[in-house]
Amino acid sequence: MYFDDSLYLHGLNLMPQFGPARLLQISKNFETFQEAYFIDKHSLLKLGIDEKLADDFLVLRQKINLETERLKLDKEQIKLLTFRDANYPKLLLQIPKNPPLLYFKGSMAEPEELCVAVVGTRQITNYGRVVVPQLVEPLVDTGVIIVSGMAFGVDSAAHDIAVKKNRRTIAVLGGGLDERSLYPKHHALLAQRIIEAGGALLSEYPIGTPNFKQNFVARNRIISGLAVATLIVECDLKSGTLITASHALDQNRTVFAVPGPIYSPQSHGPNNLLKMGAKPATEAGDILNDLNLQTLPEQKQTATSFGDTKEETVLLKLISFEPVIINELIKQSGLEPSAVITALTFLEMKGKIKNMGGQQYILSR
Repeated sequence: MYFDDSLYLHGLNLMPQFGPARLLQISKNFETFQEAYFIDKHSLLKLGIDEKLADDFLVLRQKINLETERLKLDKEQIKLLTFRDANYPKLLLQIPKNPPLLYFKGSMAEPEELCVAVVGTRQITNYGRVVVPQLVEPLVDTGVIIVSGMAFGVDSAAHDIAVKKNRRTIAVLGGGLDERSLYPKHHALLAQRIIEAGGALLSEYPIGTPNFKQNFVARNRIISGLAVATLIVECDLKSGTLITASHALDQNRTVFAVPGPIYSPQSHGPNNLLKMGAKPATEAGDILNDLNLQTLPEQKQTATSFGDTKEETVLLKLISFEPVIINELIKQSGLEPSAVITALTFLEMKGKIKNMGGQQYILSR
């Protein structure tokens, strides 16, 4: 039976003995993941894997049914992205122990889109509730994609701002993406809204993986690794948020921190980062100017690719600078003709598209 090559890497990822570094070590020795999946014991030993580990791998491989795995992924609408794929995030390729395989639901960021990570405490204060929208909304309006962990507090507040504006945001999780493993359960609706807004749920863990504590520590390197910069809003001195900041520094990414009241425990983390050399962020312009995001034409064009409604966003993704006829938009979008006509009318009124006559539309320049 024929399988997409990425499914074989998924098969290797089901081996609990193999972490990201070992998966990369094995797969890079073969032209295809299929060849890597069917590696023999001699080759495993040659790669420095001890005999017991090699024997355990060979036994477990016999128990894996790749067709069953494919069906499970399809049922959950989970897609695979390998480090060899053209649309694998380029910044993530640059980090130590980058995940060889990503599982995602929704739509990943395009190569020209820039991401900023926004993370912080689960115990967000009133100060944090004011600060997050003040800093995040302008970033989102500029076309920046917000990356976070969908946890309670700062993470979910940052995601929520993006989805309310119908903009893409990426949530990196510490377990499987299937409905049963999704964590926190309370954020199931937020997860759905992230996907509907054109964003993605992302994980390096296969279906059914519980959200172990150590998984959250490991996933933090992905949050910072996807982003050109990481913004720390609130956290205490023992928070896992500081692990994300540490990863960002190790990855040579910029770390911003929001200064806070010296008597607030949730400001001790950012204030300490500032003492250590993190850049202060008291307004969105601090981040935008430092990263020169305001002058990126790609970002401005990306911002125009999102509408105020789901229908507008769908149509904007189908319209380019080449004329497209309305019948083709109806066909490709899967929307009702009346919904297409209404959305096109509003997009034209907002100046996002132009009617070229003959029911043909292009993006406004």
